[in-house]
Amino acid sequence: MKTLDSINREQRSAKIKGLGEFDLEYFQELEGKDGWLALGQENCLNQRYFTIIGSNTEKLGIVGVYDTDDEKNVTHTVVDPKYRGQGLAAKFKRQLMDELDLSFITMTIDPKNIASIRATEKLPGVKKVSDEKYEKDYNKVKYIYEKPQEKLTE
Repeated sequence: MKTLDSINREQRSAKIKGLGEFDLEYFQELEGKDGWLALGQENCLNQRYFTIIGSNTEKLGIVGVYDTDDEKNVTHTVVDPKYRGQGLAAKFKRQLMDELDLSFITMTIDPKNIASIRATEKLPGVKKVSDEKYEKDYNKVKYIYEKPQEKLTE
């Protein structure tokens, strides 16, 4: 017999189907009306945002990528709270890299966001590239992740 907890876990368990059209309303549900977004920012170029769609057509989160004058392929990832704790942020990034044929991505993370830093540091081959001065000046920890040769499996 299934318990309520096991049913909830099954409902939250998610597999990625692909990148869908960006849904601003959904983003605002996740991040609030004042959530930062590269779209419309003058210093953010080549902006591409997507809603991540699950295998049951559910929305799992948001992933985006943009360039600045100094950085290329900077990612922005938001996992829906219902699906956190499954390693989806890394899978979102890999899906983005596969579908847009990106050879690497740049991740800048608020140093207070320990969960994101831990998840990022688990990625095989990820390199921390920021130094103390960068982290103090920008209040971000910066990583570069190069695309592994093999395809992502679920």
